[in-house]
Amino acid sequence: MLAVEAVTDLEGFRALKGDWNALALEANSSIFQTWEWSWYWWQFNGKGKRLWLLTARDSGKLVGLAPLFVSSSYYGLPLKVAAFIGTNGTDYLDFIINPDIPGAAEALVGFIFGQAGWDALDLHQIPQASLTADLISTKAKSCGFAAEKIIQDLAFNTELPDNWDDYLVTLSKKFRWNVQYYTRRLNREHEVVFRLSDVQSIEKDIGLFFKLHQKRFMAKKKPGAYLNPKFRKFHAGLAAALQKCGWLSLYVMEIDKEPVAALYGFSFADSFYYYLGGFEPTWGAMSVSTVLIARAIEDAISAGLHNFNFLRGQESYKQKWQAQESANYRLIVSRPGKKSGLAQKMITLESDLTKRVKSKLEG
Repeated sequence: MLAVEAVTDLEGFRALKGDWNALALEANSSIFQTWEWSWYWWQFNGKGKRLWLLTARDSGKLVGLAPLFVSSSYYGLPLKVAAFIGTNGTDYLDFIINPDIPGAAEALVGFIFGQAGWDALDLHQIPQASLTADLISTKAKSCGFAAEKIIQDLAFNTELPDNWDDYLVTLSKKFRWNVQYYTRRLNREHEVVFRLSDVQSIEKDIGLFFKLHQKRFMAKKKPGAYLNPKFRKFHAGLAAALQKCGWLSLYVMEIDKEPVAALYGFSFADSFYYYLGGFEPTWGAMSVSTVLIARAIEDAISAGLHNFNFLRGQESYKQKWQAQESANYRLIVSRPGKKSGLAQKMITLESDLTKRVKSKLEG
């Protein structure tokens, strides 16, 4: 018999850590569904929000989790909107469900619709392969609620073969030549070292990554992701926590003992997640970023991982690595009535505006 409960305080949140991560691994969820990602996101973004962590247990074992919060207002209006912890800045968001326990997701959805403490649901970045959006939409319509499912972003993933040579032959002839040529040339003309951050170097290396990332984007006359001090503090704390778990893959590429490129990624379950990169613009002509990504992919294959996930964003380089696109969905649900209808209209308008701004920035 499944029992669903709501955790609404920090002590309860903290106590879920072990069960939460065990479930995320059982469910083959992404790094973004780990306790660490959610905990650190909440520390920097939880102000003015109410925790609403919904747990489904079978004979005491955690088999389902809906990591939600409820906002106390929406753009200054007294509208209660429920959303995923991690909304904004997180590439995949979803329920975490043990695939061997039938009914766990349905139990969580039923609990949500049985509660009166929200006017609308605004669920971001639900992966295309997930059943969550359709499950909630079906339940919403059966209850007479309005539901709108829209494509929010495109994400890119490469399925990895068993060895590096088999992967290389999937690349175009020209791009494969570039990868091999610049790798050989750099090693022939310079002393090249790739290293992964460890517990002693993580604090220094995450700062180095921030610097290289900003240099790359300033050279392109774009703001980059880490100008916001709060965002930097979030990732500095998160990276240190993930390093302790063995899930951080922060690469630093050194040429002649000088750091020239960094790759901030994560290894979790069967996937590598390439979050962001950066490099010294003066080394751009030597394709140091491409060489570093190649090294990370080769390492992921050697580690037996099945996916190299390039995450959201339609940057053209991803397709050169044979990454295939899939959609991330945003699901907006509102109750019958003027107040909830207003919430849905505002969320839809905000979604449209965000897409337009993102389109201009990417263009």
